[in-house]
Amino acid sequence: MAKHGRLNLGNAGYSMPADAAAYQRPPFYYRNTRSIAVAFETDAEAALEALPAPLTLSDPATAVLSFYEYPWTTFGPYNEAILSLLVEHKGRPMTYIMHIAVTTEPPMLAGREIWGFPKKLAQIEFKSERDMIYGTLERPAGVRLASAIVRPERPADNGHSTARPPVSLRLIPSAEENGRPSCAELIETTTEVKVIEAWTGIGSIAFAEGSRLDPWNRLPVKRVIQASYAVSEMTLGFGKVIDHLE
Repeated sequence: MAKHGRLNLGNAGYSMPADAAAYQRPPFYYRNTRSIAVAFETDAEAALEALPAPLTLSDPATAVLSFYEYPWTTFGPYNEAILSLLVEHKGRPMTYIMHIAVTTEPPMLAGREIWGFPKKLAQIEFKSERDMIYGTLERPAGVRLASAIVRPERPADNGHSTARPPVSLRLIPSAEENGRPSCAELIETTTEVKVIEAWTGIGSIAFAEGSRLDPWNRLPVKRVIQASYAVSEMTLGFGKVIDHLE
């Protein structure tokens, strides 16, 4: 008589591999995060080409390049770079996450599978020199895709962040040759951010090299709108599906 396996949804782990989960169930916790962000006006037509149809682009077309240093998280320590767009969904302001790069596997796997964050592994530095704080992104190592520099000058408002909630496209292809994607969902992620200190100042960004594999440079920089530096704590919770890509 054939003997069936004993693994089922009742005793499987939270994530793959089912008997040795690569990451745990949310929420995830972050402490003593340092970050810089530079918002810039970009070309609307270039932004619309990368924007899922259910979202509308804010006016003027605004993108944000940000770098994060996470010295302690329940994913372990890592660095991150994000390129995002200011958008709306049914009139509600949000931030669409266009590209993300991280330095370690656990947040990459969980980010892609749970929330649809389009994460890839890369070489990311977050450093300070004299009065400047800067971040660099290389993929592969030695090929500079993006960089940002911020000189903090004036205190900004502290307290709980009122930033636009992030939205991402979780796109999972079908296992069948000509099948529709198994998943094409727009997911809003729940985050609780406590800003310990925040500063505004002068910032600059550069997309040093173009890459067809990682087109971080597809959004031209028309002008820098705002630059900031912050120290914060964050709790990263579950997401919710708010729309679908047809």
